[in-house]
Amino acid sequence: MYIRRALFYWQFIAAVLLPSWVLVGRGLILSDVGWDFLLYLILCPLLFVAMIAVAGLTAARKAVRSSRAVSWRDAAVMLVWHALVITYGFIAASALATLVVLVGTLAFWNAAYELYSETRTRVRNALSLDPIDLGGYPAQRQAPDAARVIIINPDGTREELSGR
Repeated sequence: MYIRRALFYWQFIAAVLLPSWVLVGRGLILSDVGWDFLLYLILCPLLFVAMIAVAGLTAARKAVRSSRAVSWRDAAVMLVWHALVITYGFIAASALATLVVLVGTLAFWNAAYELYSETRTRVRNALSLDPIDLGGYPAQRQAPDAARVIIINPDGTREELSGR
């Protein structure tokens, strides 16, 4: 539970720190060519948007918000994705970059599916509830009083007719 709760808070912090780490680690420190920095200057904001989107979809679920902890599936995907991004800050390999993109896509669709399935379950449960019984007694139907008619005349007089 502690890991899942820590990951709930970490996902928002990681959306800022990890793209910054890639920008500094790959773009400034370990880059051979100046054009790499320009490429990372364009790609790191996209990584930020992707991480914020996944964090937002994850936090949109009521179960996650109420417990302040992500699910185990979210935790596994998030740990792998964040570990790959941290590793990419040290090593520039096209296969690693491809893995970061693939696992990021998996994280997005996992968060979207989890939100969809939880919302679907909650809506089905809400629609299947029986009507609320307010008094605990069966409702008593009263027939309308069809024999009594009230007529209001335009001159202000009132007549009451009784059919009984």
